[in-house]
Order: sequence, then C-alpha cells, then structure tokens
Amino acid sequence: MSGSCDRSPACRPRLPGGIALALLVVLLSSPDAARAEGGGRDSDYLAPRQNAVRGQAPMRGPATVPAERARAMPERSYQGRGGRIETGRSETGRMPDRGNQGRGGRIETGRAETGRMAGRAPRYPGRNWGAGAVGVGAGVLGGILLDQALRRPVYEYEPDDDLPPPPRARRPVLIEDDEPLEPRARPRRPAPVREAAPPRRTPPPAQAAQPGPRQPGVIVPPAAERRFVAEEILFELAPGAQAEAVLRQHRATLIASRRFELAGKTIIRARLDGGRSARTVLAEMARDARVAGAQPNYLYSLEQQAVAPESVAAASAAALPAAPTETAPAPRRELQPQYVAQKLHFDDIHKLARGERIKVAVIDSAADRDHRELQGVLAGSFDALGGEAPPHAHGTAMAAAILAQAQLQGVAPAARLLAARAFSGGAPGAANGTTFHILTSLDWAAEQGARVVNLSFAGPQDRLLSQALTGAKAKGMVAVAAAGNGGPNAAALYPGADPNVIAVTATDADDKPFAGANRGSYIAVAAPGVDVLAAEPQGRYAFSSGTSIAAAHVSGLVALILEKRPDLDLDGVRKLLMESAVDLGAKGRDPVFGAGRVDPAAALARALPVSAARP
Repeated sequence: MSGSCDRSPACRPRLPGGIALALLVVLLSSPDAARAEGGGRDSDYLAPRQNAVRGQAPMRGPATVPAERARAMPERSYQGRGGRIETGRSETGRMPDRGNQGRGGRIETGRAETGRMAGRAPRYPGRNWGAGAVGVGAGVLGGILLDQALRRPVYEYEPDDDLPPPPRARRPVLIEDDEPLEPRARPRRPAPVREAAPPRRTPPPAQAAQPGPRQPGVIVPPAAERRFVAEEILFELAPGAQAEAVLRQHRATLIASRRFELAGKTIIRARLDGGRSARTVLAEMARDARVAGAQPNYLYSLEQQAVAPESVAAASAAALPAAPTETAPAPRRELQPQYVAQKLHFDDIHKLARGERIKVAVIDSAADRDHRELQGVLAGSFDALGGEAPPHAHGTAMAAAILAQAQLQGVAPAARLLAARAFSGGAPGAANGTTFHILTSLDWAAEQGARVVNLSFAGPQDRLLSQALTGAKAKGMVAVAAAGNGGPNAAALYPGADPNVIAVTATDADDKPFAGANRGSYIAVAAPGVDVLAAEPQGRYAFSSGTSIAAAHVSGLVALILEKRPDLDLDGVRKLLMESAVDLGAKGRDPVFGAGRVDPAAALARALPVSAARP
C-alpha cells in the first residue's frame, strides 16, 4: 500500500447517493399514505398476506354454514371455498368485531369499535409500515449498488516515488526443442549484510605462551632423505633473538657463525647434543618464532668413476712421450688418449682465445698444485675445511681439464685458477662436502673476482645453496655444474638442476651419451666426458669418466667466451652455448643431450667474429 487515507480521495467522507434515494422512498411510503390507500382501517397489516394470495383461484360458489356452528359463534363470518360468508350478528358479544382469515381471503365480523378491545393499542405495532419497510430496503440496496459503482476502490494502488516499482510478473515462454533444457538454478536473494560483532576480549593466559606457527624457512627433510650430517643443523635467527638462548633451548652447541654475502644471511652451524637427530630438532625449530630459517647441513659427493689400474697404466703410456729406450711399450687401446682435443678443435680455438685474465674457481677437493700440468696457473687457494690435506684425484683432474699446461691440453690454458677445497679426501666416491663449506668457498671465490665457477659435484636440493647461486649470478659469475651420475632413471641432482647454473652431461668419442648420466629437462649442453685422460696427484695420469669432467670442459669454454665477450652474464652465455651446439639425438633440445654437444669454434664465432687468427 503506497498511499494513506489522508492523501487518497477515495478515503474522504462523502454522502452516498444510495442514502438520499432511501430517504426519498421512505418519505413517499409514510404511514399516512398507507392508511389512505387501505381505507383508514388499522387492520391492514395483513395486506401483504392478501397480496400474496391474490394469485389463487376465486371461490366457485356460496357455501353453507352449519346451524350448530353458527349458534356457537354468533355474528361471525367464515370464508368458504365459494366466497365470503357473514353471520349477520349484532355488534355485541363475546368477541366483538374480530376478523378471521380463511383460505380464500379476508373475513370480517362487522363489529363496531366498541367492546372488550375498544380503546386498546393495536395488537401488532408498526403493522402500517409494510410499504415503508419495502421502500427503505429497496432504497438501501439501490444506494449501496449506486455507491459502489461510483466509489473508487479503497485500496487502489498509487505509485510512490520513494519506493521502487514492483517487479512485473514474467510470463512463461514455451520453447519447442527436441533436446530438453537443463534446469536453471533460481537466483537467491543476497543475504543482508550485517555488521560483525566486535571480537570478545579474552584475558591473556596465565601459563607460558603456546608455540608459534610453523616457520616457512624451516626445512625438515623427509624420512627417505639421508644425505645430510645427522648431528648438525644450520639455522638463521629472527631479528632480536639471542643465539645462546636458542642453542640452550634446543640443546645444541655452536660450531661456527658466518655471514654469507652471496646468500645474504648469517648462518649458525650447530652440533646437537645428547645424540639428538637433525630431523627431530628441526621439527622443534619449526615452532620456534626466534628461528627465521633452519635446514640440515646437506652432503654432496664427487661421483667421478674410478679407473682400473691397467687402464691407468695404458693411458699414461699412451699419453706421455716414451723415454728414449730401445723398446717402448705399445699402447693397449685403439682410442686416442686425448680425443677431447680433436673433438673440440683445441688447436683452432686457441688461435682465437685462450682465456686470458679470466679467473676460474674450482670448488672441489684439494688439487695437486705441484703437478706439472698446473704450474704457473694458480691465482689463489682456499681451504674451507681448515688444516692441511693431501691432494685429491678429483680436484686435480678438474683443474687440469681446464688449465693443463704440459702434456695435456687444457680448454683455457691462459686462465687463472682459484682452487677452493670444500670436499674432504678419501676415495672419489667417499669425498663429501657440506652446505656450509660450499657456501664458504663460493663467498671466497666471489671475493677473489671469479667469473667462472666449476661445480663438479651433485647432491640434494638445498635452499641456502640456491640462494647463494642466485647471488653469484647477480654479481656476474657464471656457474657450470655437472648433471649428475645417478643414471637415466634417477631423480634430478643439484646444483645441476638449479636454474642459476649451466647443467652439463657427458658424451663419448662417438657422441654417444654416458650410460651413467642423469636425464632431465634441466640439462643445457653435453661435452666429452667418457674415457678422458686426466691428471692425478704425484704427477700421474688416469682415464676418467663422468659428468664432472664434462662440466670442467664447458667451464674452460666459458672462460674463452668471456675473454671475447666480458659483458655476457649467465643467461647470455647459456644461450650462446645452446644455439651453437651440435644437435644430437632427437631433433632439438632433449633430456639426454640437452641442446647438443658444445662446439667451441661456433660459439666463439657467435661471440665475436674475428677477421684474423692469432699468430
């Protein structure tokens, strides 16, 4: 209802037309008019009855009244079937002047207005209002009908500007189609928006605070992961936290605390007391708000394959010039000992570039700095483990593959070597390095101005190492890593699978893939790495196979490219190597060879075309 009776004309009082008509009919049907019409008699209250029986047939003839009945009731008249019967009795008696109504009509006695009932009020008051009542009823009924016809509806809708118009009912539309229509969900009216009640204030608990939420920087290794130091952890403190309190809480002893610039973090290395495992303590630190980040001290291995003694002897005899004797031992292998030099065309590329003034950091085991292949190439050395360690075969072989000076040909003989020891000694498969020592070596290499970093090792994914490699890339350093020797079905190994390095796999003299190499989309290029003649400590040589020495060959090639194009960064060098590689296997990049085997001559030609060769 939009309007009220104060504003609607339909609700204003007025005189109905029907009432006026009813009053007019009443005036015309007054008792005087009725009396004049009936001859002045007061007994006309039966007129309606008389009118009601007018339709009956008239009496057919006179009727005879028995004498006994006439004597019992003198001067009374009866109505018979034939007509009116009068007794003719005088105006006196017991019941003077009474009239009776028979079946045919009215019967009058003819008595005078005197007697027992003379002077009394009429027996039926208002009996002369019959015509008036009919007039009143007709007037009221006619007035009501006339008034309803002229009156506007009381609840007639009047539009209101303040309210929106009512929605129009939508007629159903029938669509003839062979396919049934999917029923549509009826849209629901959105619930009214209610203001949220203010939160209840709860008093602080009287007991100690509950452990905080799990810290996103805390890494708890899965149960299947065992490549970490079981009794050590690495963690970073939150702002304002005290190292002593955290160590005491988790029952650990401080080993070292160091700021790593490439990773941008200060890392605490701690030893766990009481035989507690790193996995258990890291799970506890995940609830400690004072710890900004924590992880295991992961282990990485040097996975270069060992060489049989007879192969070593044969390689040494074939590679080194024989002493001037009458009978020189004949080589036992048909394979040329330095097929790498022929496959990569060292003689041609060294006329274009030799890696001058480019510092190459080799983060590995200890290299034999007294080996004749490494004489005069050392620009600096660093031992992240501390103390003196005997030279190791793996570190010596990697360094010589890049910068060999004597009997072997290195890829970049004019480069400068930064030898960083981050791996312990022992057998090649038993030499391990930790996250903390590798980070320390990377920071030292960055401080020494290394442009190329060789990472010929493999292990688990490491958040801190990835952050350090990101920092190295930002400083213009190009990291080259081995794809790993886990086999074709092995999971990805790191740092080779890290996006901030150039991952390298190994091929043989016939450009066949190394059987023990990892496969994966992260592999960028391939390089010779099967049965490669390499240097060993104490002036010896041996054949070596694996992705480690293949990565060392690519590190030397990167040094040649940076000599010609020092402005290139990691992404630029990777693109140049992949675009100039010799496609192997399936067309295009594949998980076995990457973009293909490196082609140093084509890469240098793309780096900077040279019009004249070196003298």
